[in-house]
Amino acid sequence: MQPLASSFPASPTQAESPDMSPVTTPADTHAVDVTKVAFFFDLDGTLAPLAPRPDAVKLPRDTARVLASLFERANGAVAVVSGRAIDDIDGLLAPLRLPAAGLHGAEIRHADGQLLRAAGHAADTERIAAMAAPLQALVAQHPGLLLENKGSALALHYRGAPELAGVARDTMRALAELHAEHFALQPGKLVFELRPRHVSKGRAITALLQEGPFAGRTPLFAGDDLTDEAGFADVNALGGITIKIGDGQTCARHRLPTPEALTAWLLTLHRPSAPASPAPRQSSQETDV
Repeated sequence: MQPLASSFPASPTQAESPDMSPVTTPADTHAVDVTKVAFFFDLDGTLAPLAPRPDAVKLPRDTARVLASLFERANGAVAVVSGRAIDDIDGLLAPLRLPAAGLHGAEIRHADGQLLRAAGHAADTERIAAMAAPLQALVAQHPGLLLENKGSALALHYRGAPELAGVARDTMRALAELHAEHFALQPGKLVFELRPRHVSKGRAITALLQEGPFAGRTPLFAGDDLTDEAGFADVNALGGITIKIGDGQTCARHRLPTPEALTAWLLTLHRPSAPASPAPRQSSQETDV
């Protein structure tokens, strides 16, 4: 796959901050050919702004329209790669239905509609249910905590009580150590999650790239959280384009400040009359995550 290096600014110097990229956007950018790029997007915090609770997240109408148009112009090479279950992804994107990887790659719906789940999915779901039951008492004791059973993954959110970060971390770390054969602890923005050990967003993207309409294209992955770093690393290794949304240390090579900025940038990529598109700000490579 041919990387689109000419579409983006040169790497920043090592003197720049490892978690903040240059403020200015160079003017001498080139158009990205959407027919040669495979687009992969995280959902929460990337396509849609974060909300106090996962069930309060909404996909902006403008973003939905841009995704639908991009899907058509990219000949279907647009997918969502999320920690949410695919059914949940579909609910947020409806009526748009895209290829998707849910639960960090534990389930993948390919472009032909075939849904595949990782080996051990049923057993992992049973294990998660068993772990979730005793945690209900903790959540009842601390109303600011929110327990989210995703099926084969389990998330403990503390967005409603940031002061309970230590409680959430220690609780989920203990569970991860107890079930280390099957699950890994995944920190995120005000959340700690147990996900199946053998899956990652990077592996999901790599799997989707093996077949049409994604095969043979340069991958682009945009995400906002620690859960997206595996995807950034694998897409970087493939010579692709990685975009961090928001602040924070990252191995992504580019940065945009908000989901709204990503939507605006995507609009310039696929507007037929646009001869060029502004690039995301380049992100420092000094610190790998």
